[in-house]
Parts: sequence; structure tokens; C-alpha cells
Amino acid sequence: MKLGPRVALVTTLTVAGVLAAATGAMLHLRRADLEADLRRQMRDMADTLAASIEPLPPEGAREALEKRVSLTKTGAFRLEMVASQGQRPTNPWAPLVEEATLADAPAGRLFEGEAPFYAIAIPIHSDPPGEPRRHVVAFLGLVRDCSYLNDDVFVTARRLAPWLSLAVLGFGLVIYLVLMGSVVKPLRRLVDGIDAVAKGDLSRALLPQREDEIGSLAGRFNAMTNYLRQAREEEAGAKAARVEVEERLRHSEKLATVGQMAAEIAHEVGTPLNVIGGRAKSLAKRAGDPAEVRKNAEIIAAQVDRLTKIIRQVLDFSRKSRPTMTQVDLARAVDEAISFVDERLKRQRIRSEVQRQADLPLVPGNPDEIQQVVLNLVTNAIHAMPDGGRLNVVVQQVIRRKEGLALSSPAPYLMLEVSDTGAGVPHGDRERIFEAFFTTKDVGEGTGLGLAVSNGIVKDHDGWMELGDPPQGALFRVFLPVSAPADDDDPLSTSPGLPKKSESATID
Repeated sequence: MKLGPRVALVTTLTVAGVLAAATGAMLHLRRADLEADLRRQMRDMADTLAASIEPLPPEGAREALEKRVSLTKTGAFRLEMVASQGQRPTNPWAPLVEEATLADAPAGRLFEGEAPFYAIAIPIHSDPPGEPRRHVVAFLGLVRDCSYLNDDVFVTARRLAPWLSLAVLGFGLVIYLVLMGSVVKPLRRLVDGIDAVAKGDLSRALLPQREDEIGSLAGRFNAMTNYLRQAREEEAGAKAARVEVEERLRHSEKLATVGQMAAEIAHEVGTPLNVIGGRAKSLAKRAGDPAEVRKNAEIIAAQVDRLTKIIRQVLDFSRKSRPTMTQVDLARAVDEAISFVDERLKRQRIRSEVQRQADLPLVPGNPDEIQQVVLNLVTNAIHAMPDGGRLNVVVQQVIRRKEGLALSSPAPYLMLEVSDTGAGVPHGDRERIFEAFFTTKDVGEGTGLGLAVSNGIVKDHDGWMELGDPPQGALFRVFLPVSAPADDDDPLSTSPGLPKKSESATID
């Protein structure tokens, strides 16, 4: 239901309730007035009846009163003989007789029920007032049918009902028209303006024609659109600069990582060079032995290939390339990263294990940047285990809601999980772990950019990173969205490029 009808309906129902309560109170007062008149009338009749009978000698009082009762016919009234000669009734008259005895005056009460009636007990005395010998010789009961009370109240309510109904309907109509003209229509214009802004049209403006809350709202809307236009212009100017700065920052982190690994690369290059030198000397000494020459030549060629591979990996990683979006094989990126640090893993006695789900789909992204994220996480894990440990890497497809979007539909993501058995992340540093230039490493061992740059790369790929809380060591998870076919409206449906739903895990 729209705002105007809903407010009008609620207001009308509220007024109807108030009028109904007021009518009920008025009818209650009307009945109270009728009951008060009834009590006064019954008391007057009781006093008149007692005055017409008193004084009544005790001798023959019962016979006289029964005769009087038999002769009294007043239509709605009924006269009864209640008690005589000091007797006390045990029927419903007993409370009234007791009350009349204590007050030495008529006592009455209204009895409710299907047939309401008013009963009054009248004491009859033996002597006139003021005589010492005056006492009660009998009690008469006067009863009147009170059904007319309900009839009178019902008639009054029936007369008021049409007028009340017309008043409520008229009030509701007036409220509806006022709301439509003064509230609903201006709000509709505001909603149209908001829809236009949501679609990107920031040229929409509303004329604040009134000096009330609606006019103030229109003015705030105009101020908001002006601010959004300025913000859009500033964002357009800053976006290019931000992209350039981020690209430089990522490349700087690459170079920093290469610098940190320079000693390791020198060691890896030195070993095959020593082998080549030794085999060259052996080749010179045994130049006349064809078998020895062949053997040494093959060893030299293998070591040269190893050197070439090491240098190519360093060059590929450190080379600054233009960001290109394509399909990335995350499992292959993990294998290349493990292969890149394989010698260091052996030297630090770190056992590595890679678990990957079968038939993993590709993810849209930049291969170099995804490779940088994987290598940063693996390198951090190696730094955390200088005395050996265990490195676990898991790649699998999961169904998750995107971080910060609790109402969004679950979608498929590739999850990269890197965990180690090192010292872990201190509890006080967990909130700052993704900040730029923040590091838990010793001076000279890290720049504090690895996780910050990795987090920025993942966000640019429409994903997010999480810091887990394992019993030992540190655990990082990276979630990257899986590319879906353009003609598939359901991100969870099965397609040639995606695994079936039954092959995916769900992480809460």
C-alpha cells in the first residue's frame, strides 16, 4: 500500500477508535444518569409507600401487608412481602434487609443479567418517627423491571452511529487529499530525482517551493547532487594518478622482493657455476676420452639450462609489464611460486604440501599480479619459519557471499589458502596486518608492502583477503571470483567452464 492511503487509513482508524471510545464513555454516562434517576425514583416511591402504611401495629401486620401486596398492581413495578415480626429472609433479599436494618431506611440495588431489575427493601415501623417505641415490624420489597435501561442506551447508540460513520469517512477523505497534495506528490518528485541520480544523471534539481521539511529535503537533495558532481570530477582527476601510483607501488614491491632474494639467487647460481667450472677443468684434462667429454658436456649443458631458468624467473618476475586482463590458472601460479623458492625450502628444512581441487576453473585477472600475490604469501610463510616447519597451500572452489555484502547471493570463488607453522600474527597486530609499511619482521628483512600490495591487487580483481586464526602459525585466504558465461544468469549453475556444485566447498 502506498504512503498516502496507508497514512490516511491509519489516521482514520485512530480517529475512529478515539470517537468509538468517546461514544462508549458517553453511553456509559448516559446509563449512569439513568441508573441515578432510577435510584432516586425508587427511593421516593419507597418513602411514599412507607409513609402511607406507617404506623403499623405489630398485631396483624403480616395480614395487612399481604393484603396491600395483593392489591398493588403498577405494571413495571412489583411489591413483595419480604419478612415480618423480626424474621430474617434467607433468599436474595437477605443482604438488602440487613443493609436496611443497619441504616433504618430503604436499601436498594440494581441486579444485572439477561433481565435486569432494581430491588429495594422497605422497613415498616410500628410508630411514627420520634416515638421511643418505634421499631421495624416487617419488610416490603419493591422490584422494578430495568430492561428499559439497555433499550434506552441502544437507541442512543443507534442514533449516533450514522453521524459517527459520516464523520470518520469525511475525516479520512480530507486527510487523504491533504496527504496526496502536500506530502505524497513532493515525495514522488524526490524519488524520481533519486532514481535519476542512481542512473548517473547528476543534472537533476528540485525546486524547494515550500519552507517546511519537504522544502528542506529538496534543498538537501540539490546540495547532494552538487556535491556528487564535484566528487565525480575530482575522482576522475585522481583516478589516473591513483592507478599510476598503485602500479609503481606494486612494481616497487616486486623489486624489493627481488632484492631480498638476491642472496638466495646468488647461492643458487653459484652452485651450478662451480659444477660447470669443475667439469670444464675435467674436460680439459681428459680431452682425448670421448666418453668423458660427452659426459662432462651433458652435465655442463644441464647446469646452463638450470642457470637460464633461474635468470628467466627473476627477469619475468621483476619485469614491469602493462596490466592485461586474461584467464589465470591459479593452480599453475602456485606451482611456479613453489618452484621458484624450492631451493630455499630445502635449505631451511621446510616441508611443503600443495592441495588442489581437480578441474579448477580459470579466474579473470592479470597473471603477473596474481603470481605476485602468491609469491608474497609464500615468501612471508618462509620468513616465518627460519628453523624449519611446514608450508601448506590449498586451492579449491568455494561458494561464498562477498565480504561486506551480507544480503548478496552466494557466488563461486577460487580460494587460495596459505598456512605455516611459524610464530603466527600477534593478536594486537591483526587489525594492521594489511596496512602499508607495517611489518612484524626485523629491520632490513621486510618493507611492509607485501600484504598491503597483495590486498590491493586482490581487491582490484573484485576479491578479498582474510586472516585466519589457526591453532599454530599464520593462515591467509585469498578469494578470487570465478568467471561465469555471459548468458548464464545463475552464478551457481553448472557450465563447461565451472565445476559442478557438488564439487565445491562452502566456507562460512
